[in-house]
Amino acid sequence: MWIKSPNEVRILDKKRYYKIIKAICDENNIQTEELIHILQNKNFKYIFLLILKNNNCIEYDELQKLFNLKTKKSINYGCKKAKESLLINKEFRNLYYEYEKNIYEKIQE
Repeated sequence: MWIKSPNEVRILDKKRYYKIIKAICDENNIQTEELIHILQNKNFKYIFLLILKNNNCIEYDELQKLFNLKTKKSINYGCKKAKESLLINKEFRNLYYEYEKNIYEKIQE
């Protein structure tokens, strides 16, 4: 059995990360440069974080630049709040599952 090195795993995660970003942009009919504008909406930010976390491709360095954050702790806090919203808010939950289904189909192509 062939075992992947940590660098190879990181490259695969990074590719998946960019596929997810592209899928989110396609889903919202925007360019990747405009992603930051929709992520100012709390719900979209939480959906974005949850999808990345569920696909095991949270790139802390990239997210710190994207959200202009200073620490990884801020990203983890955002993930925690996203999980809480998923449990509490029915509208958010429905929106998340719709996005997740559509994005999953696009990244499998």
